[in-house]
Amino acid sequence: MKYDLRDTINAAFMTHRPVVLVEGYDDIKFYSNIAVEEKLKIEVKAVENIDGYGEGCEQVIKAVEELSNIINSDDRLKKFFLGIIDRDVRSYRNTLPTNDNILILKYYSYETHLITRKTVARLLEFITKAPATLITDLVIDHLFNKFDNDNLDKLYYFSLEALKNSCIPGYSCEITYSMKEGNLVGNGGDYWYSRLSDKIGLLDQFANKLGIDRKQIKYIAKGKWYLRFWSHFLEHYSHTLSNLCGNIFPICVNCMSGKKDKCLWKRNDAIVSTTIEELLPTRQFIDFKEVSYIVDAFKKKLCCES
Repeated sequence: MKYDLRDTINAAFMTHRPVVLVEGYDDIKFYSNIAVEEKLKIEVKAVENIDGYGEGCEQVIKAVEELSNIINSDDRLKKFFLGIIDRDVRSYRNTLPTNDNILILKYYSYETHLITRKTVARLLEFITKAPATLITDLVIDHLFNKFDNDNLDKLYYFSLEALKNSCIPGYSCEITYSMKEGNLVGNGGDYWYSRLSDKIGLLDQFANKLGIDRKQIKYIAKGKWYLRFWSHFLEHYSHTLSNLCGNIFPICVNCMSGKKDKCLWKRNDAIVSTTIEELLPTRQFIDFKEVSYIVDAFKKKLCCES
């Protein structure tokens, strides 16, 4: 059953539970979990659940604009709806909407917020048998440095190529944002990266014009790509972590007592990249410092506090 837009905003007002419209079903868990953890009274709906609307950012913008017209007759309703859209490439195309009831994400999309030092540390506890006391800043530094050395160039240039295609009409591209994340890691990633070898210099020039460097990777990498690169890296590199015990990583109590076959840095074989991706939007893995600006926007723009 689909909801009528006017009925949706009226119900939000009557129940004193603001509605947050998001781009698709995949977004619901992330934003709902943020609200629950922060004890905020909101209802998250995918915009495609509203009669007459499909999925995606343009549909969220359209729905919010229509709601803005509806509230002209009752300004109290302004605090009872909010649309959230991905930043994606809008800032580079100067097409960011200005409606006060639209929250534009800081990074490319919500998935980009799921990888931080804190979430990687929590994932290590899940992937291995290592307790939190072993997962020091030096361990996290090593993992981030290893990721950057092994993966960042590919992800960076894939993203630049897709961004250039989005910004320059008629550009003959190798990579587009519509490509599935699974095609860009492993052997597939090696293949597509080889296709870009003759374009690296031109992509660097394009990046320089826009003031982009590798530090802006979260702004230009499609969120699903960024997440898959990290989950693929953690799935495969975790096989080697026990070799680092007592070397780069703190030595575990079992290896200290000579029981290397029971090293706490050993990987849980049941963990695959898709498992990691499913875990990260859950409450225990979300880094609430990373999403604090989203919480602040909910509190500022909506009547959602108990």
